Amino acid sequence: MPRFAILAGGIVLIGLALTPGPAAAIPVFAHRYGLSCQTCHTTVPHLTEFGEEFRDRGYRLPGAPRRGAFPAAVKVNLAYASDGAGGLPKAVVDEMEILVGGSIGKRGSYFAEQYVVDGGMPGRSRDLWAAWRATPDDVRIPVTVRGGQFTLNLPVDPETFRETTDHYAIWDQTAGENSFAFFEPKTGLMLTAGSEAHGLSASIAAVRGREAGALPVRGLDRELYVQQAMPNVALSAYRYDGVRSIDGVEDRFRRAGYGVAITRGRARLDAVYQHGFDTHANAGGALASGGGFAQVRYEFTPRMFGVARYDATQDVAFSRALIAGFGYRVACNARITVFDTVRRDAAGGTRRNTLSTALLFAY
Repeated sequence: MPRFAILAGGIVLIGLALTPGPAAAIPVFAHRYGLSCQTCHTTVPHLTEFGEEFRDRGYRLPGAPRRGAFPAAVKVNLAYASDGAGGLPKAVVDEMEILVGGSIGKRGSYFAEQYVVDGGMPGRSRDLWAAWRATPDDVRIPVTVRGGQFTLNLPVDPETFRETTDHYAIWDQTAGENSFAFFEPKTGLMLTAGSEAHGLSASIAAVRGREAGALPVRGLDRELYVQQAMPNVALSAYRYDGVRSIDGVEDRFRRAGYGVAITRGRARLDAVYQHGFDTHANAGGALASGGGFAQVRYEFTPRMFGVARYDATQDVAFSRALIAGFGYRVACNARITVFDTVRRDAAGGTRRNTLSTALLFAY
């Protein structure tokens, strides 16, 4: 533990030394519109209500004066884990990514998220898309078309806006030999009607899978996502259908889920339940899968938050994990997090505990 404390303290000091003063703002968007970081974020990457509206508009502020800022930013995450991961050292440069975004004319926008390092290993592109708003900015039901490579619409963002070190288990879940996972970005087209920040909205996506297993894909996958956003409560539902070829046999699979988000003062609860079915996930044939999570976030101060989450998945085996920790904004564009993760195997006999800390900062 002393070694861990020394390392964590060293990371904080390095981050403070590298971080610019409070008057600075994170590019791309803060510099372009002359905003402070806290206009869109409380503690990066958590979004304020204004930040959610800004994201929903395709990272555009219609009518607002813009500055000539270079449309790129760099984000770095330094991490330490008590047991390491995948043969990597305990202390690593966990992530380094380049973010590029901007407007195209009056209704277009683009965004790219390229990982130089991801999980301590060479990275690859995540988001690479362009969008066009087919309706005027002041219309009651906006319609947007997005094309390229993007993260699917889900009740909780699986990566870019995730605040914990650990991934959400159901977004990483695969079934048998079918390597489909929600975490991986997809390539195709998405049509969205309505605003995800308030009221009823829906999106339809036709995409090609991009899984590590590189199974043959039959046709296009489809996803339908529906959300009803009300004051302090948001309800959502989604369904994904696709076909993969496993040992020459078609595996027709579906994943469906339901989410609820409740905000009360400084506290927010996110809960998601998901179930799935594969007609031929492995040599045994059909396979049912499922899982979910419940996550509570509490904002102690504008600079400090706590998160606790329970994850559980069921496919070939049952697994569960409890993640708890806190984060602190050490500067306007930097935060440090400390999380403890407890996992148990299917039989409940083996308990693994991992303590991790990370410093995230962006320019």
